[in-house]
Amino acid sequence: MRVHDIESILVLVLAAALLVRLADYGKIPAPIVLVLGGLAIAFVPGLPSVELEPDTIFLVFLPPLVYAAGWRTSPLELRAVMRPLALLSVALVFFTAAVVAVVAHATVPALSWAEAAVLGAVIAPTDTVAATSIFRRLGAPERVRLLVEGESMINDGTALVIYRIAVGVAAGGAFSLGGAALEFVGVAAGGILAGIAVGILSDRVLERLSDSDLTIMLSVLTAYGAYIGAEELHVSGILAAVVAGVYAGYRSPRTLDADVRLSAVAFWSVLVFGLEITLFVLLGLQLPEIVDTLEASATGVGDLLAPVAAIAAASLAARLLFVFAMRGDAGETAGQRFAVGWSGMRGAVSLAAALAVPLGVAGRPQIIFLTFALILVTIVGQGLSLPFIVRALGLENPRRWSDEEAVARMEAAQSALDRLDQMESDERANEKQLVRLRDLYRARFRMCQAVLGGEEPDVAAREQRIADYGELRRELIGVEREELLGLSGAGRLRNQTLRQIERDLDLEEARIRS
Repeated sequence: MRVHDIESILVLVLAAALLVRLADYGKIPAPIVLVLGGLAIAFVPGLPSVELEPDTIFLVFLPPLVYAAGWRTSPLELRAVMRPLALLSVALVFFTAAVVAVVAHATVPALSWAEAAVLGAVIAPTDTVAATSIFRRLGAPERVRLLVEGESMINDGTALVIYRIAVGVAAGGAFSLGGAALEFVGVAAGGILAGIAVGILSDRVLERLSDSDLTIMLSVLTAYGAYIGAEELHVSGILAAVVAGVYAGYRSPRTLDADVRLSAVAFWSVLVFGLEITLFVLLGLQLPEIVDTLEASATGVGDLLAPVAAIAAASLAARLLFVFAMRGDAGETAGQRFAVGWSGMRGAVSLAAALAVPLGVAGRPQIIFLTFALILVTIVGQGLSLPFIVRALGLENPRRWSDEEAVARMEAAQSALDRLDQMESDERANEKQLVRLRDLYRARFRMCQAVLGGEEPDVAAREQRIADYGELRRELIGVEREELLGLSGAGRLRNQTLRQIERDLDLEEARIRS
């Protein structure tokens, strides 16, 4: 690759990033802008033709994407909805992959059964970035959000294990149903064990580090280390990266201090954003060559438009049918179940998997084109319509403090007030400091009581500066954090609520340290 080509790619990445930020003003989810931007790049004349080795795509992009998704997920919450998540993340993946493979093989004669199975595995995992950004803005029932987010994190691993088996067959390997089933179980179980081992090892090292830059770098190496280590053992690197991310996210409140955690969250948000942008830019650069290859073959672009519509309709119908067959497991009402079903959009993971199809697979151009077209249909069609569906179904519920959150904040404040009494008896603070700190926590306590009485919280009071209290304030924040972790461990506080309160505490502690 020439220097000029690299410069062109960097300019395109910058342009895509600016487009995404401009889209924020219109409250348009980033994935919608990215997929449209990738399509637009294909029509820009004079751009370089870039082709990376498929294994490079998988290695560079997927480990951090799935690790970050795992980090944001709570194993305690996953355990609470394990049955529906298992159905969505395993059974629905197999069902979707099978339906897509059957429809693709029937409508695209150029695809063999093995290549159609690869496409099915590529399309099976969902991407919740667009859905969760909409849920966050409009509000949505907690179970809907949890199922959609948890499903996306787990089904990546399931789908990519199927993908690995299908690619092997498409590249010329033998296939037997019994052998494939045993390979799936072995590869999946091995990937999970490898992820746990790497996650525990990384956590032990992180506990002994205080340098934020080194800690964040190690978290990145953990994602890649889990993937590479598992692949060297011939098990699922993707599942290993996912599990390592889940373990790291679960341990982060105790392993990382406030400064490091805030920096890590910001870094990973930027990294994932940059990787997703780069993926769609690379796709846009490869689309013209893919289109030329298709036009030179027996299957032109025009011949694939009807299959795109058929596969999109079949995959959406299969998902809705499956979700409604789950009944109460997928939501308390029909509206909630429909929202879960409609949130099955495809995104960066599917794109990376399609670009990673080996060059020796004859149907690779068709797979890449169909994948991009299906991402376009689902992200734009379902993504843009989801806000209207949420409102029409009466699921919109702008965020306010729940009773659970108010009680948790109140108990944390009471723990800090109890410690202040101990500080006073130990003569560790002067009267002026004690009065100010007691006023702060009593105000929080009253605010929580007001919320429990039906009033709205005073956001300004919640975010007031407290940087003058130094070491005493940091100790009290530690007391609050331990109380929250105790409530979470006892199953009295959901992970989403814990993260929201923890973020407030981290911000306060960071202000004190600055």
